[in-house]
Amino acid sequence: MNKLNCIIVDDEEGAHRVLEHFIGQSNHIHLSGSFYTAIDAMDYVYKNDVDVMFLDINMPGLSGMELLETMSKRPFVILTTAYKEYALDGYKYDVADYLVKPFDFRRFLSAVDKVINRIGTAKKAVKNPSEKRDHIILKVDGDILKLPFHEIRYTQSYGNYVKFFTREKMLLSQITTQEVENKLDNQLFVRIHKSHLVALSMISKISGGQLFLKDGTVLPVGNFYKKNVIDRLEY
Repeated sequence: MNKLNCIIVDDEEGAHRVLEHFIGQSNHIHLSGSFYTAIDAMDYVYKNDVDVMFLDINMPGLSGMELLETMSKRPFVILTTAYKEYALDGYKYDVADYLVKPFDFRRFLSAVDKVINRIGTAKKAVKNPSEKRDHIILKVDGDILKLPFHEIRYTQSYGNYVKFFTREKMLLSQITTQEVENKLDNQLFVRIHKSHLVALSMISKISGGQLFLKDGTVLPVGNFYKKNVIDRLEY
């Protein structure tokens, strides 16, 4: 396996020194860039191949979380933070791991190993599509929840949150509909409106500007999305 290209994004010089030392001792990763602002890192990621990003959460200007929100092209992320409670926020972005400062070399290697395992899983999923991920990770009421795709009937934007409707309950998570769409299996779900995603298996019919689910729920269909929804149903 070739070494993974990684970058460091942290506003603290000391954090750079520690990570640079650990990376230099690792046989699996190579440091290709060090950045002290999120803006500089974002520009680099879009122009270069980056496999892993060691990302600090608390930085002046654009924070680590804000950087993740803006990135459509995102490498595997290992969060670094001095505050453990902030690390939980990263799981809605499906981060590989988080390192609470100060951390030792053993903990660093554990985080890198998680990335390597994820890369292996991703390659396996390409070869075996039936084994691809079947769930989404959400933060709900301070807890980290694994929600299987087959339980989701539809989703609805709610300000800075998204409501997930299952057959039994509604779950509210701080995430955007675009992020949800990126994480769901596009063979199982379709976007019907700027605010709604729906499980294809739940759709009963479309009439005018409305979509009817098998459980009787009626949702709006945006004109921009309607043709694609019909095409997906016919397929």
